[in-house]
Amino acid sequence: MKKKWRQRWYAEKQFESDPDARKKFFVTVAYPYPNSPQHIGHGRTYTLADVHARFMRMLGYNVLFPMGFHYTGTPILGMSRRVARK
Repeated sequence: MKKKWRQRWYAEKQFESDPDARKKFFVTVAYPYPNSPQHIGHGRTYTLADVHARFMRMLGYNVLFPMGFHYTGTPILGMSRRVARK
């Protein structure tokens, strides 16, 4: 079943965003830094953004859904301090 859907998404270019006449929609979430143990909130965050992007595609929007990045780097600083403290 997974192979079937991957082939369809590939054929329909479901995960490609090229400029065209459709209305545009942008959604992003923060990059999943390893600054704490994974928990249910991580799954919720990425699932909600993914569902929203897919829903907007179904409504005919040209959706851009890039993976976001934390521009300050503070999650990595926090992790490095915890590693240093053992």
